[in-house]
Amino acid sequence: MLRDYGQGIPREVYPSSLEYDQSLLPSMKTLRTCAVWSEGIWVKTLPMLLCMMLIGCRSRQSSVEPFIEFTRVPLAGEGGPDRVATIEGRVVGFRPEQRIVLYARWGIWWVQPLGDRPFTEIQSDATWRNSTHFGTEYAALLVGPEYHPAARIDWLPSKGDGVVAVAVVKGRLVFWQTWWFRLCSLLAFALAGLGLFRLRMLRLTTQLNVRFEERLAERTRIARELHDTLLQSFHGLLLRFQTVSNQLSEGPAKQRLESAIDEAAQTITEARDAVQQLRSSTVVTNDLPLAISALGEQLAADETNHNSALFRVEVEGPPRDLHPILRDEVYRIAGEAMRNAFRHAQARQIEVEIQYEERQLRLRVRDDGKGVDAKLLDDEGRPGHWGLHGMHERAKLVGAHLDVWSKLDSGTEVELSIPASIAYATSPVPRRSWLSGKGGR
Repeated sequence: MLRDYGQGIPREVYPSSLEYDQSLLPSMKTLRTCAVWSEGIWVKTLPMLLCMMLIGCRSRQSSVEPFIEFTRVPLAGEGGPDRVATIEGRVVGFRPEQRIVLYARWGIWWVQPLGDRPFTEIQSDATWRNSTHFGTEYAALLVGPEYHPAARIDWLPSKGDGVVAVAVVKGRLVFWQTWWFRLCSLLAFALAGLGLFRLRMLRLTTQLNVRFEERLAERTRIARELHDTLLQSFHGLLLRFQTVSNQLSEGPAKQRLESAIDEAAQTITEARDAVQQLRSSTVVTNDLPLAISALGEQLAADETNHNSALFRVEVEGPPRDLHPILRDEVYRIAGEAMRNAFRHAQARQIEVEIQYEERQLRLRVRDDGKGVDAKLLDDEGRPGHWGLHGMHERAKLVGAHLDVWSKLDSGTEVELSIPASIAYATSPVPRRSWLSGKGGR
């Protein structure tokens, strides 16, 4: 009989006498003996390998260092006798005789839940649960049966002397103590401040517009009264004087009367022009740069100027329509600064720069003349001269800010800045990036 291992399953084969020679019997007996021996080795070795694997697993488990985890942490708060919460956790790698000691910190560490009940039992599923008073931090100690905890301590004990593991966790913050709540509060305060600022600017703009309309209405009323009363009366008197002149014969008396009539007619014409200016804006075309350029050319051609300064006007940004009353005040402030530069500064160059910015209207008048003493600037001009003082008054009336820089032999610069919400009569153009704006001085 032979054992066949060709397909991995041992089976017995009984060859016939014709298939082998009797001389092969010893060799076949030896082969059968080896097969039986190898089968016995496998049967004995497999249980030994399984035992070794189980022993290795248990040794690795026993070598894990115990540690504590918190699964439920109370809120952080001030401790007190009536304020308690639930704290939970689990332990990995503990022994059956070990227990948990809980502490809550408020100034110092206090044992929880009570001084006479300091231990918390570990359940069979390795979890633990107990009550605790509130604190800023919470601690759990895995201790042996010989450990006796103190009711209150300044510092937590380290591992050793009965303490197997220590875990500390901070109390959960209330929502108003979290960073995101503080950030949202800061943003809310910032938005509220911005809203109040916008509301105040809107109120100031409304008040200024009302004042502009009142001033414009008052100017129109005064112009109407002058035209309907004073000018009409003067015109009637002028006609009567003309009638008397026509009745006089030629002579010195008639010539003097004709001369008086001509002067009166010129006066009436100037009065009518003044009335017309009251009824309408000084800068009729609403083109402030053009009006300032015309005034500069007129001042440069004035015979009273003792020097010929180079004058130019620069405009930055697309021109915007201004309120008529505000436009007149800006024109008058710029005109006063230009007259001072042409008549008193002895400058070689005089420049007016108008900037239509997104947030404000800015106007600068510069010269390279002899400058002004700083003391006179602080006193807003020389005694008896009201030019600089009047410029400040006009700027204050329209809600603008006026600055004057000057130094002896270094020239003078007058800057007028008006917020866009006050200066511009229409809504602003689409906003540009703040990076593209030109920085102030």
